[in-house]
Amino acid sequence: MDDVTVSVHQPNFLPWIKLLDKILGSDVYVVYDTVQYTKSEYHARQRVKTHTGTVWLSVPVLHVRGAHQLLKDVRIDNSQPFRRRHLKVLGMSYGSAPYFDEVFPVLQDVYAREHERLVDLNTDLIEAICSYLGAEVLMIRAGSVPHGGDKTERLVQLVENVGGTDHLTSTFGAGHQEVDWQRFRRAGIGVRAQCFEHPEYPQIGRGFTAGLAAIDMLFACGRNTLDILDRRRRSQQVGPENEPRR
Repeated sequence: MDDVTVSVHQPNFLPWIKLLDKILGSDVYVVYDTVQYTKSEYHARQRVKTHTGTVWLSVPVLHVRGAHQLLKDVRIDNSQPFRRRHLKVLGMSYGSAPYFDEVFPVLQDVYAREHERLVDLNTDLIEAICSYLGAEVLMIRAGSVPHGGDKTERLVQLVENVGGTDHLTSTFGAGHQEVDWQRFRRAGIGVRAQCFEHPEYPQIGRGFTAGLAAIDMLFACGRNTLDILDRRRRSQQVGPENEPRR
C-alpha cells in the first residue's frame, strides 16, 4: 500500500502561506470543521497588503456572543456587502501585480457563489487556490468522517478513517502541547512535523511583510508558487527521541 500523508486543519479564511504549504504537502487534507468557532482565530479574517500597509479582510458572521458554535455551523451575515468590499480592496491593491489577471477571476468566481455558511466559503477558496496551482489534494470534511474522544483521539481517528498512513502536523513543538504523539505511533500512524520557512518574493508597496494571505504570493508569483513551495518544503519525523515528556 502506498503511503498517504494526511493533514488536519481548520479551514481558515484565505489561508496564509504556511497553511497552504501544509495542505500542498498532503495527499489528503481533512477540513477540520468540527472544532469550535473562535472569533480571535483566523476563521473569518485574514490580512492582505495594500500600497500603504496591511489591512484586514473580514467575513461578517451571525455569531451569538457566548454561544458555542462548531465551525461547520457558523452562518455568514449576507446582509453586509463584504464581498464587494473585499474584491474592491484586492483590485485596487493588486491590480498591477504580475499575475492579477490570472488570480483575481479565481477569487471572483468563489465570491459569486454567495455562500450561506462560513466553512463553505473558506473551503471553496482553498479548493480554488489548489486547483489554480494544479495541486492534486483530496479534501474531506471532518464532519463527514466518524471521530470522537479527546483531541488526540479525534486526530488519530480522522487520519485512520480517511486511509492515512502518516500525519503532517504544524503544531508539534508548540508551547502548549495538547497532543499525545505516542498514540499515533501505537495506532501505526507516522507523524511528520512541518518545518516551514517563509519565502520572500516581490510584494506591492514598501518592504516585505510575512504572514499574509497566500493570495499575496499568488498575485506576485502565479502558478510558480507551487514550485517555490515544493522546493522549500521540509518536515521532521516525530519519534521517541524528540517527543516531549508527558
